[in-house]
Amino acid sequence: MSDYASAAFVGLILRQMAVAGIPVPQELSPGPPPGGPPVASLDLKRQLLAHACTVAGPGFVLQVGQGIHAVPSDPTLDALRRAVDAADLLDRWRRLEKYHHSHHRVRVLRAGEREIRLSHVSLRTTPPGALENLAVLGLLAALLQAIGCSGLDIDLGHASDCVPAMRDGRVVLAQGIDALPTADWCISWRDLCREDRIQPPQVQPSLLDRLYALFDDDPMRPWPIAQAAAALAMSSRQLQRQLRVAGASYSGILRDARVRRSARMMLETPASLAEIGYAAGFADQAHFTREFRRILGASPAEWRRLVTGA
Repeated sequence: MSDYASAAFVGLILRQMAVAGIPVPQELSPGPPPGGPPVASLDLKRQLLAHACTVAGPGFVLQVGQGIHAVPSDPTLDALRRAVDAADLLDRWRRLEKYHHSHHRVRVLRAGEREIRLSHVSLRTTPPGALENLAVLGLLAALLQAIGCSGLDIDLGHASDCVPAMRDGRVVLAQGIDALPTADWCISWRDLCREDRIQPPQVQPSLLDRLYALFDDDPMRPWPIAQAAAALAMSSRQLQRQLRVAGASYSGILRDARVRRSARMMLETPASLAEIGYAAGFADQAHFTREFRRILGASPAEWRRLVTGA
């Protein structure tokens, strides 16, 4: 993924190493530039994971993702944690990979109500390393827990050579990294129960306000018109008819709501434009820039400099 994503994950690794009491060699300590977040590289991430694995074992690498539970608010994590179920989460994850043109992708081999089989692959000839596989798997496991999946079990490899990695949400991985089939995953859970799930607002002064509020609450959701209409307790035909009477279009309101949300995130958070564009629901950075400029008359970077001086 992009540099910002690598830097964010390096920060997560460093925090979890500190919690576990794992010392970080001086040569692996990223130095923050003045007024900015830590600068990180893919190579630094790999070196940190290798060092942590040497000191604490592969189980620690699988646990790194648990650090997201201590992050109260982050545009990308918030967009992922709003998923309504595992299928929705995986869809959001795949969109994140595409948004940042990641060369490593999670493939869904099978998806059921309480079990998913995944494979971590590369779009290039060189596959992701074993530690990268475990780190991504651990992050997905933490995200599944965050959306309410309880009693998480994880097995590595296929049925013939599967290795237990997590049982009932606890890491049980203890083998040497060279012996692990880390690229194929089977994840299952007992139940999905999220009492704090945010429901779309149902009562607003007008239809347009209700739609804007709906999209603003979870801008990353694809929002096909049937889904929005159902959330507003009407049929798709009723929604389209009422929008025509109001002189508005459904797709236009959705684009405008995403631009509005991204503009507000620029004012409220120091997150990068790449993070904000993804969390606001745009397909990629070019789409984000094009729609933002069309609606607000400036690129995201120009607008942010204008209103914040940053």
